[in-house]
Amino acid sequence: MSLKLVILGVLDRHNVHPYDIKRFLKRYKWDYLFQISDAKIYYAFESLEKGGFVEVSEVVENEKTPTKTIYQITEAGRAQIEKELEKVLKKDVHSFKLIYPALLFFNYAEKERLLQLLDERRQRIEKELHQSFEENKHPEGSITAYITQNAIQHLTIDLEWLTSLYQKIQNDELKPQVTYDIEQFFAN
Repeated sequence: MSLKLVILGVLDRHNVHPYDIKRFLKRYKWDYLFQISDAKIYYAFESLEKGGFVEVSEVVENEKTPTKTIYQITEAGRAQIEKELEKVLKKDVHSFKLIYPALLFFNYAEKERLLQLLDERRQRIEKELHQSFEENKHPEGSITAYITQNAIQHLTIDLEWLTSLYQKIQNDELKPQVTYDIEQFFAN
C-alpha cells in the first residue's frame, strides 16, 4: 500500500508521531490521493513496526495530553522504500491514481530499475488499450460502447502521461520536491 511508502519516506527524513503523517498529507493536499484515517495510519505504523521497518524513537509524556510515541525508520525500512515503490508500480494499470504517492518518492529507487518498472507498466497499458480496441464491438449508441470509449480515453491519456514521465526521469528533468516539503513541514 502506498501509505506505507509515504510513512517510510517521511521517516527517512524526520522522526514522527503517526498523527504527524496525517497533518503532513493534509497540509500538502495529498490526502486526496488515498483515503486516510487515524485507524489506517496507526495500522500502517503497527504493521511497519512488526516488520522491523520502523521502531520507537522516543515516548513523550505530558500531563495535559496523551502519551505521544515518536517513530524512526530502521535500516530495513530504508531498504523497504524501494520495494514498496516497486509494489505500487506493478499494480493494476486501472489503479493509476495509486502510483502518485509512490512517485513522490521516485528518487529512492535506482534509476534504471525505476525506468524498467515504468516501461513494464507502459507495456501493460498498451496491451490493455489494444484489447479495449479489439473488444469494442458493442452496438453504436449503447451504454457498453460508451463505457468502453471512456476506458480507451483514460488508457490513452495515462499512456501519454506515463511516456512523458519516463522521458523526464530518463533525462533527469524531475526533482524530488517531497524531500524539501518534508524538511519544511517538520522544521516548524
